[in-house]
Amino acid sequence: MVENRQRYSLAEGIRAVDGRVKIALLVAYSVALLLASSFWGLGVAAAVLVVVMLAGKLSVGRIARDASFVYVICAFLLVYHGSTQGWSSGAMVVARIVLLVWASLALMALSTPTELTDALRKMLAPLGCHGLPVRDFTTALSIALRFIPLLAEELAAVRAAQASRGAAFEGLGVSVRLRAYGGMMTPVLVGLFRRADRLAQAMDARCFGATDAPTSLAERGLTLRDGGVFLVGVIVCCAFALL
Repeated sequence: MVENRQRYSLAEGIRAVDGRVKIALLVAYSVALLLASSFWGLGVAAAVLVVVMLAGKLSVGRIARDASFVYVICAFLLVYHGSTQGWSSGAMVVARIVLLVWASLALMALSTPTELTDALRKMLAPLGCHGLPVRDFTTALSIALRFIPLLAEELAAVRAAQASRGAAFEGLGVSVRLRAYGGMMTPVLVGLFRRADRLAQAMDARCFGATDAPTSLAERGLTLRDGGVFLVGVIVCCAFALL
């Protein structure tokens, strides 16, 4: 029981780290991946990422499955680099891309969209002093992140509705299945536009844009713990980059 409480407190502590620190560590991790010149360094980077996932109570298998969209691209890159620059170079390029995608997915899983967009807004706030629409950009990013699960939900609902009407999604020829999936696009787009229209009406009803100084329900600043996490993370990134 005590061990479980300690594990959950560690996971909660990782999730409670300020969003600005998480984004900064992702940038540092990405730079370290590009600077790592040996498989030893990339192996340590992978081990560090897995440890962070396990400590944050994330499923490594689920993160790997969620990154399946990048594996096809990595296969082409492996063949290309392997035939032109050597298989070792190609394997390092693929390893860097896979680890970067995994780290990005882990960041999304350990944070909420609101937390990340608020952190990005604070980090880009100095650019707003020069007339750049930082608030509009971060708001659009927040909406895009929130619409990703809604898109999956809309696709599942339309697929179930068309399957109940006899649409063939499995078991027949490829052309038949492609036509069935193609028929999903129009209702999915209509549903997304309907959601977007309701969102625009809700934002207008709440006077979005009436002030240039947005407020937040849970304003928080950087703490000593956040600084310590950032320092340790940068040291670890520098260590495996130099291996």
